[in-house]
Amino acid sequence: MESEKTYLMERHKCRICGRENLNKTYAVKEMMYGTKKEFKYFACESCKCLQIAEVPKDMGEYYWSDYYSFHDAEKREFEGRGEHCESRILDVGCGVGRWLLELAGKGYGNLYGCDPFIEEDIRYGERIYIKQGEINQMDGQFDYIQFSDSFEHMAKPLETLECVKKLLKGNGICRIGIPVFPNAAFDIFGVNWYELDAPRHFFLHSEDSMKCLCEKAGLKIERIDYNSSAAQFIISYLYEQGVSYQTFREKKEFFLKEYIGKENMNYFTEAAYRVNSKGYGDHANFQLVHF
Repeated sequence: MESEKTYLMERHKCRICGRENLNKTYAVKEMMYGTKKEFKYFACESCKCLQIAEVPKDMGEYYWSDYYSFHDAEKREFEGRGEHCESRILDVGCGVGRWLLELAGKGYGNLYGCDPFIEEDIRYGERIYIKQGEINQMDGQFDYIQFSDSFEHMAKPLETLECVKKLLKGNGICRIGIPVFPNAAFDIFGVNWYELDAPRHFFLHSEDSMKCLCEKAGLKIERIDYNSSAAQFIISYLYEQGVSYQTFREKKEFFLKEYIGKENMNYFTEAAYRVNSKGYGDHANFQLVHF
């Protein structure tokens, strides 16, 4: 176990703050599908962002057809613009658009999404349009822009936030939900922290690295809410035992009820609450606005 938590000191230039330091460098295994292929990550000594040292050339290789955000959504058609049609909403990295479908079901219209890894553009009636592409291919302005566990997949986070700056209305809000570093789960499980999700997660941001990016892009962080769950401990523990996320998902009831057990589940849930209250959970929502 100790060998998996060790690191090397190597010199890297941070792609967030631009500083070059001797940084703690880790070998992280791909564990969503359990291939256990290793990828090098380093933690910037300056802005604390934990990032992949080199982005693979073909990321499509690591987004299999059963990737959780690409599962088929219910094929629903929504006629008309909807009751709540004034606000324009954009979901970045939305997969097949489950959240947008939920909003449409509540009467919202003017719903847009984008994702580079879906096979083609998607339309659900007159209210939802999802583009097969990146945020820099979107037009117009939006009242609300969301990144729900997608910003960490962006190879060029500064350029992404510059697009947000351009697309966000003057009084608009951008919400970015991401895994964050450092955190209690990494302290305990090291490279088995499941939110590392090598190599799909390029950047595991800190509050400092997010502030650095926002300042460069002309945005400001209005609030941060830590909302990590017991999963940060449970799935990381399973990774430590060599269990892939795919295996966990296929046998979730067994692992939670028989392998982990109710008492431990309650303990991990309480632990997540405690670390969130201290700003040390492994996931947070960042609310961004214009300066």
